[in-house]
Amino acid sequence: MKTSLRKRLFAWVMNKGESLNRKLYGSFKRDLFRNLKGTVVEIGPGTGINFNYLPTGITWLGVEPNEAFHKMLLSQANEKGIQATLLAGEAANIPLADNSADAVICTLVLCSVNDPAAAIAEMKRVLKPGGKLIFIEHVAGPKKSGLRYIQDVINPINRALADGCNCNRETWFTIQEAGFTTVELVHHRLKGPLKLHAPHIMGYALK
Repeated sequence: MKTSLRKRLFAWVMNKGESLNRKLYGSFKRDLFRNLKGTVVEIGPGTGINFNYLPTGITWLGVEPNEAFHKMLLSQANEKGIQATLLAGEAANIPLADNSADAVICTLVLCSVNDPAAAIAEMKRVLKPGGKLIFIEHVAGPKKSGLRYIQDVINPINRALADGCNCNRETWFTIQEAGFTTVELVHHRLKGPLKLHAPHIMGYALK
């Protein structure tokens, strides 16, 4: 299937922004990923930047619907010595059996999926009992704040330019209402040039 120009452009931009990604998220990812083991499913792995923080010895499965990332992703996996398997699917349709994954990684993905609640339910479905969903997501600013007003106004443009990314989702509510046994998350405002996307949530949820 031919990849659209928009998706190829988005992949190129994401690849060029890896150094900023490492600066903004590296310490958080090292902390969240360090104890992963067994079968780890990553939703929307993109260029494969999270390979830099994953422990060795895991079985890694990636679900990446944007074909423009596939070549970069496999190259990164090979460079890091990770045996990577790409699965044909998307966040709301993961081609795995129930209770088959020890962990699911979802970083900067829920902003772009069509139905975040359905995507989270699907991630929960494939997790084993006691399995962990790890997430880092940019989210909406506080209600009635100047930032939130700007996010709401500019969101249609943001979606058009950033491969469907929404800058004003209250993703923490969606995760908390998904029926996990435990949800541990923190709200954090990242420092950096992307003021519109500064508010974040980070943490994990246990099935």
